[in-house]
Amino acid sequence: MRSGNDTTTMLIEAFSEAKDPSAPHTNEDRLVILPGRAYAVIDGVTDRLGTRYDGMLSGQYAAVIVKGALEHLLSAPDAPTDGHAIVRALTARISDAYKAHGMFEKVQTDWNVRLGAALALVLVQKDTLDVILAGDSGVRINGTRILRMEKDLDLITSTLRRQAWPVIGERTSDPLKQEQISRRITWHGTRQPIDSLSDTLTADDMALIEQRAIEANVTDLPHVPRHDIENLVQGGIVNAQGGYQNAASTLLGYPCLDGFEVPEHLIRIERLPRAEVETIEIFSDGYFKPGDAFGVAAWEEAFAEAERLDPAKVILYPSPKGSTASHWADDRTYLGIRF
Repeated sequence: MRSGNDTTTMLIEAFSEAKDPSAPHTNEDRLVILPGRAYAVIDGVTDRLGTRYDGMLSGQYAAVIVKGALEHLLSAPDAPTDGHAIVRALTARISDAYKAHGMFEKVQTDWNVRLGAALALVLVQKDTLDVILAGDSGVRINGTRILRMEKDLDLITSTLRRQAWPVIGERTSDPLKQEQISRRITWHGTRQPIDSLSDTLTADDMALIEQRAIEANVTDLPHVPRHDIENLVQGGIVNAQGGYQNAASTLLGYPCLDGFEVPEHLIRIERLPRAEVETIEIFSDGYFKPGDAFGVAAWEEAFAEAERLDPAKVILYPSPKGSTASHWADDRTYLGIRF
C-alpha cells in the first residue's frame, strides 16, 4: 500500500485472535495502523475480578480507550512526537474514563478495578523510527533484534505456577482441573483460604508449593529481594501484583497505562535510523515464540509449535496461564510492516 503523506510503498500484515476463538468479541488486544505515521499493538490487561465498563471487561475497555486516543492524537496535524508526552496523554484519557464512570475515587485505593493496557508503539518520523514500549508487548526490527520489556515479576508468578503444576498433578488426572487450580494459585497466591481448593489440595500441599516457589525464585532471581518474592508467591496477582504497577521505588516496578502516572524511567524509548529499517513486527505476549520469518504465516507457525510442545506453559514457555482444549493462554496479535 502507499500512504498519503509518505511515498514509501509498504506491505502490512496483521492478525489477532482472542484467547477463546469461539468468542472473538472478547479479544482484549487492539491494533493501530496509521500508514506513514504510526503502528501499535495494545494489550488490555486481563481483568482480575470481573470488573466491567460499558459492558466490557476492564482490560478490553482500556485497550479500546487507548486505541481511540492514539488514533485521534496521532492523526492530528500537530501530533506529538515525544514518547513520554504520548504516554501522558493516554494516561489522562484513562483518568477521564474513571471520572465518567464514577470510579475515580475507588481506583485510588483498589488496583484490581483499574483499567490497564500495555503499549508497543512505533512512530514514523522524517529520519527515524521511534519505538515506545510501556508494558510487555514487543517489537522486532529487521527480523532479528527484539525490543521488549521483560518483567521479573511475571517470572515470579510463572515460577509459582510451574512449581504448583506437579503437586496438583499428583492429586488429579483432569488436565482442565489442573490448569484451573494452578491458575487460581497464581491469581490468589499460596495464602488464600484453602477451603476453595480443599477438594483437591491440602494445607500441606499448599505449603509445599509455597516453599518450592520461593526457593526456585530466590535461586533464579538472586537480585530480587526475598521479601518481594515472598509477597508475590503468597499474595499472587490479585493480592500483590498491583503494588508494583507504575511503582518507581521498587526493583519490580513495571509500566502500565492505567490512568496513573507512569514513571518516565519505566518507559522504554528507542530511536532507530529509518533508512536502516526494512521490517517492523509488533506483537502481544500471546506469542510465546517469534516467527522464523516476517509475516502472519511464520508467526502462526511458531505459535502452533509452542502450543504443541508446551500447551500448559510450564516447561519451555512458563506463564501465569496455560492453554486448554478450548482456550489459548492469552489473546495474541501480530502487526508486520515491510518497507
